[in-house]
Amino acid sequence: MSGKFTTEADVVVLGGGIFGLASAYFLCRFGKKVILIEKKDVGSGASGSNEAWVWLSSRKQAVLPFARLSQQFYANFEETFGMDVEYNNCGGYIVAESEEEMELFKPWVQGRWNEGMVEMQLLDGADFHARMPQISRHVVGATWNPLDGCVNSILVCVALKDAVKAQGGEVWTQTDVTAINLKGKRVHEVECSRGTIRTDVVVNATGSWAAQIGKLVNVDIPILPNRMTVLVSEPIAPFMDTVMMSATYVFEELAKAKKLAAIEAGEAEELEAGYVYAQLRKGNLLLGSTEDFVGYDNLVNFECPVAIAKCINDLTPPLRNKKVNIIRSFANFFPYTKDDLPVMGAVPGVDGFIMASGLNGGGMALGLGCGFTIAQQVAFRDSMIPIEPFSITRKSLY
Repeated sequence: MSGKFTTEADVVVLGGGIFGLASAYFLCRFGKKVILIEKKDVGSGASGSNEAWVWLSSRKQAVLPFARLSQQFYANFEETFGMDVEYNNCGGYIVAESEEEMELFKPWVQGRWNEGMVEMQLLDGADFHARMPQISRHVVGATWNPLDGCVNSILVCVALKDAVKAQGGEVWTQTDVTAINLKGKRVHEVECSRGTIRTDVVVNATGSWAAQIGKLVNVDIPILPNRMTVLVSEPIAPFMDTVMMSATYVFEELAKAKKLAAIEAGEAEELEAGYVYAQLRKGNLLLGSTEDFVGYDNLVNFECPVAIAKCINDLTPPLRNKKVNIIRSFANFFPYTKDDLPVMGAVPGVDGFIMASGLNGGGMALGLGCGFTIAQQVAFRDSMIPIEPFSITRKSLY
């Protein structure tokens, strides 16, 4: 333990993704002295390498209040933060490629309506193709949700970083956390490569690395890295002003826990690609995607781009005919939880250690609302949106 403090802070936030940055920003707004620590640069993890979606359609009912709150922040983002982050509330489709998937949609959409997502519509093939003639005729129907959209996720992270600094907070990038020291059962200080910070509160917003931070305070955090691979095209003229995914992806999400159990049992993971589409303002297409559990290996292997390309060609023949060039690919890790819900709030047995991780691909849709909520909890010990369902002690997490 260091005998000399480098500095002091009311709260130390670990992680420079959207969850950590939003938490830090709102904590500053609530009058707290905040230092945010990021081992690389802001947005260097899942928050900067994703499909740029602000996606509500397949989010679980429990997190929809965070998503709707995030949408309110996006609607006024440029006015609040002084930066245009290319937010586009364009709406989104989930497409069914078989009658079997269409039948699965009917109870699923009814469930969405029952959960309060009354904006969602179920379209038959004729209605869908009238709206989206670019999509292959083998698609038999789709859901439509006007709440979905996209955003430039890197710009979001940059804007939040600047806002934290403008509110008096500090952002320490290229900084490794080496220890979290306790005094009794309470957080006392954080040791990092830049020195030691005296603090009573640490917010663990490190996403797929949350379990590694948990080990510093002897806490088991059941969050795993789920690798997602995405292709980026050259800029092209506007093609479809929407975001879109295949039903295969949605129903694969429901089976992900079974897939992970099979991997843990020593079975080989079968690589599958689900159709994912978004177009950024500059014209680049974000196309995907494949997901697999490979630990922290973020190399893009040959099989992933090939599977994605086949999926894209099958569903969007005009892109195949245009011979659109792919200029790069990337893979990053989404923080996976068994029940597809984030882990938020205090950790029993370690006073002052706060969880804020596990958005599992929903960072852009949920991060602003979740960060605001964590900041309320830390600053006021209460929040507008209750966080008890997201406790690290819930049975569904294990």
